[in-house]
Amino acid sequence: MLKIAVLEDDPAQAELITTWLREEEHQVVHADRCKSFLDMFLRESPDLIILDWQLPDGSGIDVLETIRGRLESKVPAIFCTQRNAEEDIVKALKLGADDYLTKPLRRAELMARIQALGRRAGFKKPDSVLNLGPICVDTEKKTITIDGKPAKLTHKDYAVAHCLISNQGKVLSREYLLKQVWGVDSGLDTRTVDVHVSRVRRALGIGPDIGFIIKTVYQHGYRLEAI
Repeated sequence: MLKIAVLEDDPAQAELITTWLREEEHQVVHADRCKSFLDMFLRESPDLIILDWQLPDGSGIDVLETIRGRLESKVPAIFCTQRNAEEDIVKALKLGADDYLTKPLRRAELMARIQALGRRAGFKKPDSVLNLGPICVDTEKKTITIDGKPAKLTHKDYAVAHCLISNQGKVLSREYLLKQVWGVDSGLDTRTVDVHVSRVRRALGIGPDIGFIIKTVYQHGYRLEAI
């Protein structure tokens, strides 16, 4: 199961796509405007995105450029649009789209392309043990060890570390981390996340020495990445 974010302003098309995806047991979030989609993207951290081209407040191309550029995300992206000109398809692919489908959509083809992108991106059932250099996360026991020795972490620190390590390479917004670790209605200041990320970084020794860093993505959040 993937978490898929859909940008589509036509109600009938949005309902069709989201229904198909949910029937395939994917988790779906939807927006009908570019700005609200980008806010949702940062909040939800989806595994894959589906973009329409023309929206009331901009274009899917602008959204993709923001995601690939300013947000530095490599999330798989599929365009689903009525625009079928060769120059449009080439433009989308050159800007970082992974696939391009023209409407009317065909269910089996869309699902097959999503599955193919999921395989290519390495999505699979989460492992119970995650390894990051000398760091080992046991998700069943909810413990973290460094070279076999228990790391000194609070429950919240563990949850933040688990989010970052299990989403390696993805930008996680402060709002997303607040939602995952403290709950939707936590009411906490996002600076709380900064404090815990800093503690996790120190406690686990995440840095160039082990080949991984927690990068701060300006005005958005954090990404754990290999160097």
